[in-house]
Amino acid sequence: MSSLINFLNPKLKPSVESDAVCEDGYTPANLIADDIEQLERGFMCFAVCKPPIEIVFDFPKAVDMKVIKLWPSCGALRSTAFEVHGRHDGIWERVAFVRDLGRGVDSVTFCYQSDYNSRSSSNSEQSEKVFFFKSAHKILASTNSVKVVIRATERCPPVLRKVQMWGLPARSLDKADRELVKSIWSEISDPYGQRDAAQTPTGQRSPPRHVPELREQSTLSIPEEFLDSITWELMIFPTVLPSGKVVDQSTIDKHAEEEAKWGRQPSDPFTGLEYNVQRKAILNLALKARIEKFLMEHSEHFKAVPRSLGTSRLRRRHASQFASSTCQPGQISPAAGTYSALSNAYKQQQRKSRATATATSSSSAASFGGSPHSPPAAKRARHSHHGSACATVTSATSIDQAIQQALQKVTRFSQLASNSSAGSGSAASAPASCINCRSAQFGYEIRTCRHLVCRECLVLLSRDQQCVCKVFFRGADVERYHKLDP
Repeated sequence: MSSLINFLNPKLKPSVESDAVCEDGYTPANLIADDIEQLERGFMCFAVCKPPIEIVFDFPKAVDMKVIKLWPSCGALRSTAFEVHGRHDGIWERVAFVRDLGRGVDSVTFCYQSDYNSRSSSNSEQSEKVFFFKSAHKILASTNSVKVVIRATERCPPVLRKVQMWGLPARSLDKADRELVKSIWSEISDPYGQRDAAQTPTGQRSPPRHVPELREQSTLSIPEEFLDSITWELMIFPTVLPSGKVVDQSTIDKHAEEEAKWGRQPSDPFTGLEYNVQRKAILNLALKARIEKFLMEHSEHFKAVPRSLGTSRLRRRHASQFASSTCQPGQISPAAGTYSALSNAYKQQQRKSRATATATSSSSAASFGGSPHSPPAAKRARHSHHGSACATVTSATSIDQAIQQALQKVTRFSQLASNSSAGSGSAASAPASCINCRSAQFGYEIRTCRHLVCRECLVLLSRDQQCVCKVFFRGADVERYHKLDP
């Protein structure tokens, strides 16, 4: 079914409805849910409901249905008879049915008899094969709705754990609509660019990695953290898996190729869990930079060291993944906020200095001769040089002020309160110190009472969660304190 499309994938916007009363958390919407936990929960009717139970699936575009697969059991509960109906010209017509399913049957697959030999029939699970009626083709070749009817159960409420409906866009659709559906499915089935790797020549599993090799007489030992956790080779694109292991991107590509041969989605090699939006591999940029620095510092030990590791296509792909994972829409990182605040403050100071220099030069120009005409070229040159020199001195002195102003606006930094306490006499001249041991090596601030403490005293005060001034605090009230030059 590699060339077919699962039209019940939530990205293709299917809909489902049923008139049956369901158990809490086991609605028909679970069958097309995007959440994995909700999808594995399946559909279950209320305990007093009896068959038949109808579940209708609708598609936004016409579908040429080829294969329908049902999982009839949900734990110890099991449905034993099903009917499949297709809607053609507004009329529901039955296209297949099955009854008396045994306990050893894990799934039921409905397909055409002519396509049976081309389907994968060597699955590890026990699957019951049921063929569509001969008249089903005219109904399922272009349908927008498919109805599954649960006809019988094994002394339990009607259940259905999972449904898959595979097919192709109907030929009655426009070419643009067919290409749109295929492009959406290609992004769903190949989100990590495995199709390029699958098109490599025979015998070449993935694009070659130009791994720097040590010289024969070299005794350099490569740090263990720079080695792939599976292949034990030097990594080019170190990637952190959801399991916490660090492997090279090529190792992930090879594992995804092997999984694709068995019809499985890319997954973590260590846990077997499929990737999704919350659980995916992320490039470790810090480790990659350390590996490149290590290669540049010890280049004489290697036969050949590339100028930049990896291809430009992979670098752009990982850069986009890192940007999307670190910078969410409407949010910026603390580092980005600090840099933007610093640059904005500096630019503002630059504008003020330029305005001052312009005003100084214009006033000096007006003082010469008192006429609206401009002074001679020599005088203009001297005046412009004097104005630029003033602007340079002003901008040079304003850099430190811009830095201090920017850091004061960041919540993780604080400024010593020397000016605010100037009116308190001798207490204003006393340097800041730990409130408990009076040591100048303070590093934390209790925000409830604004007192500074060192690390040793913070451990003692945290036992009772009470400051020396008898003010209670919690762990969340303690903040790292960064000393700045006043």
